[in-house]
Amino acid sequence: MKISLEWLREYVDYTGSTQELAELFTHVGLPVEVIEPVGDDWMLDVEVTSNRPDCLGHIGLAREVATVTGAALRLPDVSFPETGRAVTEWTRVEDQAPDLCGRYTARIIDGVTVGSSPEWMRRRLETVGLRAISNVVDITNYVMMEVGQPLHSFDYARLAEGKIVVRRARAGEQMVTIDHSRMELQPEMLVIADAREPVAVAGIMGGLASEVNDTTKTILLESAHFDPLSIRGTSRALTLASDSSFRFERNVDDVATEWASRRATQLLAQLAGGKVAPGVIDVWPGKRPAAQAQMRLSRLAKLVGIVIPVDRVMRILDRLGFQPQVLDEDTVVCAVPSWRSKDVYREADLIEEVIRIHGYAHVPVDPKLEITVTVPDAVQRTRATVGAVLTGGGFFETVNVSFVEDKYLQLFAPKEFEPVRVAHSSRKQANALRHTLLASLMEAHKRNQDAGNNTVNLYELAATHAPTGEGLPLETYRLGIAGACDFRTLRGTLEMLVQRLDRRMKLDVRPAEVAWAATGTGAELYLNNSLIGEAGMAGPDVIKTFDMNHDIVLAELDFSALVGLQGGPVAITPIMRFPGITRDLSLVLDEAVRWADIEAAIKGLGVEDMRQLDFVDIYRGKGVPKDKKSLTLTMEFRHPERTLTHEEVDAGVEIILAAMKKTFAAELRA
Repeated sequence: MKISLEWLREYVDYTGSTQELAELFTHVGLPVEVIEPVGDDWMLDVEVTSNRPDCLGHIGLAREVATVTGAALRLPDVSFPETGRAVTEWTRVEDQAPDLCGRYTARIIDGVTVGSSPEWMRRRLETVGLRAISNVVDITNYVMMEVGQPLHSFDYARLAEGKIVVRRARAGEQMVTIDHSRMELQPEMLVIADAREPVAVAGIMGGLASEVNDTTKTILLESAHFDPLSIRGTSRALTLASDSSFRFERNVDDVATEWASRRATQLLAQLAGGKVAPGVIDVWPGKRPAAQAQMRLSRLAKLVGIVIPVDRVMRILDRLGFQPQVLDEDTVVCAVPSWRSKDVYREADLIEEVIRIHGYAHVPVDPKLEITVTVPDAVQRTRATVGAVLTGGGFFETVNVSFVEDKYLQLFAPKEFEPVRVAHSSRKQANALRHTLLASLMEAHKRNQDAGNNTVNLYELAATHAPTGEGLPLETYRLGIAGACDFRTLRGTLEMLVQRLDRRMKLDVRPAEVAWAATGTGAELYLNNSLIGEAGMAGPDVIKTFDMNHDIVLAELDFSALVGLQGGPVAITPIMRFPGITRDLSLVLDEAVRWADIEAAIKGLGVEDMRQLDFVDIYRGKGVPKDKKSLTLTMEFRHPERTLTHEEVDAGVEIILAAMKKTFAAELRA
């Protein structure tokens, strides 16, 4: 917000320097970014936050100066004579979109002479960066920069039937704005129209067809209040912005709308020779009662750390326009003025007003900054470990929306499953609250595939919500994994994760039927014989529904089970100095034989010097009878004090092979 020092002094007696004024604004929360001399004047560029539209005009900033310095605030006289036909005989206003236009005022000024503005007005406008155009246009800009209320002047003679219709645009409507741009209007955009067509994009820019020019004799002056979201949406859609839209987007004071109209009318009568038609058309439900806000003096002292005298508190609030009254010895009640009704409504807001005017410099500062370090809890430590292991394993974390479409969710749900839903017009399709992370991860994989990235591995750690039948859904934190890798890579990553969390634990992967997994690839995941999740390759229905062109391996685990792994003492032994000998066995077995059973049987033999046993692969096909499978395992033999001989290792292998034949009717595959 650029302001003129000369202009500001019209409303408040300020005798300090420009630099002191900049410091004053900065101390009350309105930092000054630029100070520049402009002729005999000074321009200050004040940073105004979006919650302070009252300071987007000289009067609002003058009120801040008056409050701090104690000087009187002076408002200009807005009286003017009225003559001729009443305004209702000239025009009428129809507000067909009251939800988007909260107030619309119209005045008629007849017999104007369009010409140059006086030198003092041109100079002030140019100081704040606005180009002088004509007295009529300059007056509306002047009042906007004075009080923060945008206005617009229509050439009355160029309005069909002389009427104003505030409505939404119709499909296919177009309009040429005063900058000669042709706008394709869309339904839901708010426009100002006459009896035939749009003549302005409401709150943003006027139309060329109704623009004031040198031949204009009669002005219809608009001063209105428009919905901020509507103005913002239209401005973005049309890539059209203006000083007016900037202010409307921040919600101007609808009570001041008519005052701004009177001020502009008074200047039009004074500087353009206009005669004002009696009355004003004011389409408005009426002024709302002032909102009430209370503040406890004890709370003020506690929050700011100092005791501010009551008379000082009352004086600050009064000068800001809050009309404070003492309710009891500890409570002050205020009537929030209309220009602050959008950002002051709580006790904390009133406290902020008091301390920013009183001065933050009065708040004592402790030269020592004390920081209390909190040790991460089990959940935080586990999250960090999960992220480190999975990232190290080539998986990328993703964050997804908690709602999914039914066609995706049902792939991972039991029959006749009814999820928790949200009933809102913004979510007519993807309105099911997910009970699993896998559907969201598959959607993420599809987006990556469409972008040409087919090899990404993803994981997500988030809450899921399962229906309980009554009351709130059951919230559970789960770890979901989806990778464009093979099952062995996924299993190795999960086993490493469990080992990092607790070296004494081992993940037990048991083959099982998993509803969403491809036949023969499903598995259940156990810790201490407790089921914590499931894994498998995505089944054909999943692959088809998501239109994937490659296999995806999936897993989902209960995060709380991982949090329970707190680690413990670990026995550390020296690295064996002597080399080991590795042997592989490929056993032909019945399909029903599980790796877990084989592993348990071999370890139960207690074969001397066998240090490591690992699963390698399963083969089905040529050379293996039907209903059989070939399972390959690898064993490492090592002695702590000497090098083993092949004969010693062969003896151990023979013991294992004999046990496999006896226990599982296994045959050694050639």
